[in-house]
Amino acid sequence: MNSLMLKLSYRKLMRNKIFSVANILGLTVGFASFILIALFIQYELNWDKSNDNYKQIYRLQRYVTNALYATAGNNISPHTRAITAQLIEGKYPEFEKLTVIFEHNSGYLGTDYEHLVNEVGGIAADTCYFDVFSYHFTEGDKTTALNQPYSIALSETLAKKLFNRTDVLNETVMLEKKVPLKVTGVYKDLPFNISLRPPYILSFSTLKPLYNIERSSLWAGNCMTFAKLKPESDAKVAENKIKNLFAGYDDIKHIEMQLCPLSKVYLNFNDRNDYLIVLRLFGLIGVFILVMSGFNYINLSLAQASMRGKEVALKKVIGSRKNTLVAQFLSETLSISVISLLLALTLAYLFLPVFNRIVDKQLTFNLLNNWKFALLLISVAVLTGVLSGIYPAVFMASNKISTLFKENFLGKERHSFSLKKALITFQFAISLFLIVLTVAFSMQIKYISNKDIGFEKQGLFYSRINISDNNVSFDQLRDRLLKHPDVFDVSLSENFPFVRQGGGTTNWEGGNQDEKITCRFNHISYNYLSMLGTHLVAGRNFNSTFKGDVGKNCIINETAAKCFGWDNPIGKRVKDNRLTIVGVVKDFVYKDMHNPVEPGVYILAPDMVSGDWIFSFRINEKNEAAVKAMLSNELKTTFPNDPFEITDFSFAFTGENAYRIYQSLNNSLLFFTLLNVLLAIVGVFGLVAFTVARRTKEIGIRKINGSSAVSIFTLLNREYHFLIIFSAVIAFPAAWLAYMAIPSANKYPVQPWIFMLSIFTLLVIVLASTSFLTIKAATRNPVEALRYE
Repeated sequence: MNSLMLKLSYRKLMRNKIFSVANILGLTVGFASFILIALFIQYELNWDKSNDNYKQIYRLQRYVTNALYATAGNNISPHTRAITAQLIEGKYPEFEKLTVIFEHNSGYLGTDYEHLVNEVGGIAADTCYFDVFSYHFTEGDKTTALNQPYSIALSETLAKKLFNRTDVLNETVMLEKKVPLKVTGVYKDLPFNISLRPPYILSFSTLKPLYNIERSSLWAGNCMTFAKLKPESDAKVAENKIKNLFAGYDDIKHIEMQLCPLSKVYLNFNDRNDYLIVLRLFGLIGVFILVMSGFNYINLSLAQASMRGKEVALKKVIGSRKNTLVAQFLSETLSISVISLLLALTLAYLFLPVFNRIVDKQLTFNLLNNWKFALLLISVAVLTGVLSGIYPAVFMASNKISTLFKENFLGKERHSFSLKKALITFQFAISLFLIVLTVAFSMQIKYISNKDIGFEKQGLFYSRINISDNNVSFDQLRDRLLKHPDVFDVSLSENFPFVRQGGGTTNWEGGNQDEKITCRFNHISYNYLSMLGTHLVAGRNFNSTFKGDVGKNCIINETAAKCFGWDNPIGKRVKDNRLTIVGVVKDFVYKDMHNPVEPGVYILAPDMVSGDWIFSFRINEKNEAAVKAMLSNELKTTFPNDPFEITDFSFAFTGENAYRIYQSLNNSLLFFTLLNVLLAIVGVFGLVAFTVARRTKEIGIRKINGSSAVSIFTLLNREYHFLIIFSAVIAFPAAWLAYMAIPSANKYPVQPWIFMLSIFTLLVIVLASTSFLTIKAATRNPVEALRYE
């Protein structure tokens, strides 16, 4: 592209300002949307890659081979026995390092007994942890930071929260107001897209005095084991060697070990591909918007080219060659494409904070550190410019001079389904596709938000307390709390819906002794189910007067009864015949709104409790602040040494991961659908501009012969109304298939009115956006039309 062509391109842009602005606007929006979506997908596909040994790290996970009726992949668990690493170390040469961690989850940390910080996601790790995962210490030595009991390493952010500084080596931090810990290291904050992002790390040896858990414990099954394989090792060979690691232990002989590469830990550790489908949908939307902006570009280029027939004919007369003419057209389209890319980069950078809030991520935009992405964008811009300009360039340069002077080449496509119409049809199809998906997902969010989950959400609060005093009676505490008129009920449970689920396996009476079903176990107070507002479908509930229920009887849910194959479960036994079923509760959701309800087994908890429990409260929301203050004071009196927070259940429900993904996807669809509609308006503008330019003299002759402005307006609009109908034939099946491909146990069925609404919406948008040009053409003086050029 020489300087003369650049000058000619610049003059052409300035001479046709409306077309130039429309072209640049359409491509800028398309490129910016593509950039944002590509950044999001790249971010999600690059989880954990900040670890230096990313390709060598694997998580050991257990696969229960004798688990029947596996639900939502729950026969695969990321948790392993604490002893797993010791059973492998030194025996299999493929394994270079193994580390064991314990998910401490939420922990209250403070520099004194009053000012506490509740940090979620903390872990305890052994001394090999930093040999496997990459951390950068700013204080202390990571090779010795976890050697001694009562040691803790802090992230820089947490160190600032606790001490307002990061040089806190050898300072003391109180855990749960009772355990003093020595700060042995401070590490830089980890990237947001990393699976293990603990704000603090306890030394694993600290678990011995706290929970009686050691690295050699066989019974501790809630640990996680990560392995760093040697570079030359074959992961499949290593997995086959450790598959039957626990074959010699009767209780867990049916567990097979798997190696899950770090690249799959976040995306699909159990090979369900649910989130990968969501990412593919995002990618499809990005490609659609980019294609749509390219189609707009082609249409507008054709519309502009149609008015340049005499210009091209004159250039041919004075000796311009076909290649020169093609190069001139391509230089113009490439110039617009490059300008649009530069504007799109600026627009994407400005909109990135908004987009981060929409997708709930921490995306960054730095092309200098992401050269592959920069190269992709340049390639896309050049390819878009070439593909958008090649057809009109070749089309114009190939026509005969006489044809160009007469402009008969315009009439050849009048009654055919031309390229322009095909492109507009696909644009409409993409618009309808996104409108249908957006409305469908909006209804899905509303559906799962309002769906009956089997218990009452309103007025429900909970608090997790790690009880250190073993002389606390739940019944006595409940009686005191119920004296307040705005406290309707109080219950106790080991786990709680959408907060913590628990897990385990069980056999059942009448089944094969070696076959088990993965269940959600929960120790509960006698009033737990009634407090939630669930309903029994058979048998009885627990009762405070039946002391014999403790440790002997249980209640199961409907799903468990179906899995066990029982029509009348009352009196049947589970768990090696140790538990007798006294009731069946109607299924209620307790894990998430994405997966189906799993089998549940509920066991009566003792009255005297200690350890980690969840208290739940049904209160009068009208006096929420006063009631929470009263509950807080009462709990402080009862558990003076145990920190806690009282949380509204609605935060747990809406903060659940699957719900957040649905919400994020819905917001993203709405955002990009609006951009897509903008592109559709630009595209229709190009079609109408082309149509008006092509049929200017025809319109003048029709008006002279008596046609009214209304009939002319209808004539001009009818063309793309038919195109919308054609596009619906393409878009509706595609949108339905895309929506149905998103997996969910609670899917809102697509309603016919959604499709009708999408067509009506697009018709209104198209009519509103093109009325100016069509009305202007319909009301134009026919003399001016006949004098056109």
